[in-house]
Amino acid sequence: MPVSDKLTDMKPTDFKVIELIPQRPPMTMIDSLIFADERSAKGLLNIRETNLFCNEGFLCESGLIEFIAQTAAAYTGFKSKTSNRKIAEGYIGAIKNLVIHELPLVNSVIQSEIVIENEIIGYTIISGRVYKGEKLLAECEMRILEKKD
Repeated sequence: MPVSDKLTDMKPTDFKVIELIPQRPPMTMIDSLIFADERSAKGLLNIRETNLFCNEGFLCESGLIEFIAQTAAAYTGFKSKTSNRKIAEGYIGAIKNLVIHELPLVNSVIQSEIVIENEIIGYTIISGRVYKGEKLLAECEMRILEKKD
């Protein structure tokens, strides 16, 4: 089987998340990318007390936003890896309609879900949600600009 066919058959769980994202410790948050298709992805995070975005026993609002952003980065990295392209950095250009319903506790496991809504003029527009089990913790729309070399 040609290398390109092997790459396209790979699943997100075939990669360590650090291989998919440009972030490095201590900024790395997402533990794994558990699902990806043509327009969406899901990630997992075990919230550790050492997480930079934790305060007084909770993951703070900026941590929920960063988790959504890192899920989008892991999705983009997965798509790049399986297409044999270099992983690009991205920047949050704007956040709209952010609603934080509840902050999760340290030592809990949360899941993110992103959906690619549109790609236009160098921006990728996603909708992102964070859940603990079935409970919606946060949601927003994010515009992400990919860094050009």
